[in-house]
Amino acid sequence: MTIKSRFLLSTTFILVLTCFFSWLSIRVLAEDIVVSWVERYAEKQARYDKVRTLLPLIQEINLSKEFAELESLKAWAKQPNNDSLKQQALLDTETFRMRFAEKSYFIALKGSERYYYSDEATSGNFYRYTLESTKESDAWFYQIMEQNLDLHLNVNPDVELGVIKLWTDVLIRQGDDVLGVVGTGLDLSDFLHQMVEKQDIYSAIVFTNYEGSIQLHQKEELINYSSITKNAKGKKLVFQLLDDEESKTRLKQSFERAKDNPNQTEMISVDKDGTRQLASIIYIPEIDWFQVNFIDINRFLPLSEFSGLFIVFFVSLVFALIIFYILLSLIVTRPLAELDLSIRQLGKNHYRAPKLRYFAGTEIKRLVSHYQTMSTSLLEYQHELEEKVKERTAELNRLSTLDPLTELYNRRGFEIHMKEYLQSWQKDHEPFGLINVDVNEFKLINDRLGHAAGDFVLQKIASHLLSVVDKKGVVARWGGDEFLILVRGKQEQDRISNRLHDDKFLHGIDFNGDQIFLQFSIGNAFIQENDTLELLLNRADKAMYEEKFHAKTSS
Repeated sequence: MTIKSRFLLSTTFILVLTCFFSWLSIRVLAEDIVVSWVERYAEKQARYDKVRTLLPLIQEINLSKEFAELESLKAWAKQPNNDSLKQQALLDTETFRMRFAEKSYFIALKGSERYYYSDEATSGNFYRYTLESTKESDAWFYQIMEQNLDLHLNVNPDVELGVIKLWTDVLIRQGDDVLGVVGTGLDLSDFLHQMVEKQDIYSAIVFTNYEGSIQLHQKEELINYSSITKNAKGKKLVFQLLDDEESKTRLKQSFERAKDNPNQTEMISVDKDGTRQLASIIYIPEIDWFQVNFIDINRFLPLSEFSGLFIVFFVSLVFALIIFYILLSLIVTRPLAELDLSIRQLGKNHYRAPKLRYFAGTEIKRLVSHYQTMSTSLLEYQHELEEKVKERTAELNRLSTLDPLTELYNRRGFEIHMKEYLQSWQKDHEPFGLINVDVNEFKLINDRLGHAAGDFVLQKIASHLLSVVDKKGVVARWGGDEFLILVRGKQEQDRISNRLHDDKFLHGIDFNGDQIFLQFSIGNAFIQENDTLELLLNRADKAMYEEKFHAKTSS
């Protein structure tokens, strides 16, 4: 065999091996790029879905906790057979009901084992049925108290009420004593439509508890209703969606890591529906649930896109090893280095277009083109998501400081302004006063004309107070029929107080032909040295009650 033949055979062998290993390297690199992209996408999608899920839930949870702290409700729960306590509690809970998203609530008392429910269709009789520990449908009530769960979220069909809802269950406590369970519900069909069916086309979202019971899923038949009372055999678990035991084990282990690191995203690879998928797991401590996103990696960028590279490498390597090295550098290495640099910049939320030279391969250009399209879309999506989160967060903060009936500041919003006024006083000695306005005999309006009339009057009063105070101060509904006004300067405080005493607005408000006459009891307090907000509030409150007392004695 001639040297030429040996060289050609050796070169051919080397070229074949080089081509094979080059192709293998490029394939691995391309797959790593795709997986890296999918991991970044999955983490951002999981965080977005978490925020999108929490927005409607967190308000209902906080409202349910606030509802369970109503003093009149606790008093009734301690003495469930006391009719006067019951009437007062139901008055307060009905007022509170309008704050829930579904305008509904339930009360289950431990002492009487009675279940009460109210919504917009309820008229007068709130009692629904008596709970029984032997009934499977009532087992949730006894399980929640037995397990001492301060908060429990449960997807549960209520046979007695004929509804299927996502319930927020909160214990009524008096110290260490459990007095019952209260909460509200979100309609399951609406929730699935808003939070699950509107998911990204590349991912499937599942919400589970720690044991893996499916709490929410796009397919309602997979939801594990009443998971707190079901036995192990009847439960529908997220692990049942996976193809093999190894994937199930990895998912269980990721649950443990996610719970140890709340709000941190865990990434694992699993086999589901016959394909390799990326599962992103995040633990949401606010609701004690896990959010699992299953993402089909192949849908992002199929690896078949890279098969043409083998031909490019083979043809290039046939000419010579040196030419192969040069062409490999020009066609593959440098473009991928540009792509890698661009990806690293994108990881820092900066877009850098890969700079491709003329010799870059067609397949690399196509890959870069796909990358540019995906990166541009992802950046736009990320920016849009950030803006939406900012807008929704700002709106949620705004709503949390406003009274929903009158749109005046509530306690939280007013306390923020009081602190600002007090800081201005302490820093620049800028004086201010507090006016406590209470509507006399307001309960008679509700008793005589109903709560709709009472709400109408409160809205009229709120509008009137805003017009009187104008931009000279801050107005809030402190609670019930009590309003507070912050105003700078003693003269302005006296002007507003005199106006509210003498204003013709008090002489009559027309409600469906009925004239409602009002009288305010007004208490004033002006800031003094070493004053605190509590002292100022107490003086204004005391002054208001003294005026109310004098008004009663004089009449």
